[in-house]
Amino acid sequence: MNQVLNYDGITSVLLNNLPSKEVAKGINQYILWENKDGKSTAIYEFKPNSKLPFIDSHDIFDEHIYVISGIFNDGINDYEKGAYIINPKGTAHLPQSQEGCMILVTNQ
Repeated sequence: MNQVLNYDGITSVLLNNLPSKEVAKGINQYILWENKDGKSTAIYEFKPNSKLPFIDSHDIFDEHIYVISGIFNDGINDYEKGAYIINPKGTAHLPQSQEGCMILVTNQ
């Protein structure tokens, strides 16, 4: 079987080159990828003692979270570096961090 390399459509970004958007006090968003259907991948940086001031509801897509550093809290549970969390469509949580953290979030 012959395999052919195909790099068509591959994209990449460097986090240090992306603009950040403060989505709440102490919480910065870096959009890595998004499409017209609302699917996205982003990194969120939580400063110590930061908390989203509203409930994060997942009405359209599942949300996948990977904790890159620090400790992320969903309003009930703490998740340390290396944790992978799936919030299925229809769930809601209250993202926050006491010590600060960085998370990778995909909505698909």
